[in-house]
Amino acid sequence: MKKLVSMLLAAVLSAALALPVCAAEAKKVNTYTPGQFTDVPPGSWCADHVKTAYEYGIMGGKSNTYFDTEGNVTIAQAVVMACRIHSFFCDESPALPTGSGTPWYQPYADYAVAHQFLDFGGMGEAEFNLPIDRADFAGSLWAAMPDEALTAINRVEDNAIPDVPASMGDAEAIYTLYRAGILTGSDAKGTFGPYSSITRGAAAALAGRAVDPSLRKQITLEAAPFTPVPMKQLANLKSLQRKASDAELTQAYNAAVELVTPLANLPREDQLYGIAVALRAMFENGMSYSSDSPHYNDPYGYFILGVASCAGCTRATGLCLNILGIPYEHVNENQYTHQWCRVNISGTYWICDAYGLYCGPEPAPYKHPYL
Repeated sequence: MKKLVSMLLAAVLSAALALPVCAAEAKKVNTYTPGQFTDVPPGSWCADHVKTAYEYGIMGGKSNTYFDTEGNVTIAQAVVMACRIHSFFCDESPALPTGSGTPWYQPYADYAVAHQFLDFGGMGEAEFNLPIDRADFAGSLWAAMPDEALTAINRVEDNAIPDVPASMGDAEAIYTLYRAGILTGSDAKGTFGPYSSITRGAAAALAGRAVDPSLRKQITLEAAPFTPVPMKQLANLKSLQRKASDAELTQAYNAAVELVTPLANLPREDQLYGIAVALRAMFENGMSYSSDSPHYNDPYGYFILGVASCAGCTRATGLCLNILGIPYEHVNENQYTHQWCRVNISGTYWICDAYGLYCGPEPAPYKHPYL
């Protein structure tokens, strides 16, 4: 589903900046009778939210008596919901569609594009009929709402949502909705499930909280501190230690922990870049090359003694990777030739080589682009 993000929300970040200032006020258009939907009995977890979404005309039932709380929301349905929410907050020309078109959702898609809060980049009808995932649903809801309707009532620290790093593409939308009390997560930790589908009951909850601030939830989420892999549990411990004593390796380990801690919540690619850049900066700030001094080929030499070689830099890189829990392969280990770390990132192998001035996908298996 994430392949649709660029098509569904590619223009959200820039287009949202063009939204007009809107009045954060919505009006009820329907009358709800408790129990009118047989699958939404009074007192059920989503009854109040279904009532609100129905009263404000954001969602209707699958029939007059059945809401289908467990059914999945499609991309087309999410677009219609976003448009209806936008129209309540931003009542302006062109007006919200009152009928259907061909396909049925087309007038709403046109409305979203005209008001510059969604862009669809050539999506076809088959894609509109796919289930939308929770991250994309949150993005469309966030894009449809004016800033004044998203006032923060919660303290949710960056990287506090366990499965939504602050560097994630939809993070701004998701964190804004958490802070506004519209999203709360599925457990006490605030787990969001960004790539799972969203049910109609859950969508009604979000829509209800969006238009009725009295339904919003108060939560506090603090980012968990980074926990480095303990030194004695490093995957490549024997290679990393070489002839260093435990005390010497501990010094190198502590220096590497300090280096990688700011990278802990970044995507894997950014972690590799960050390590390579930091280690290269160390070399360029006064390290000396050696192929025979004590510890020239281990992390203690690189981090503590300030002596460098491609072997020492590779093991310093490997120490950083292992501390983050990232496995790697030491290419050409113990050979009199250039060495580097090889890392599998989602099936694509990357080279992380500060000494050789390259961090990125390998051009061919075990091939360095500069050698």
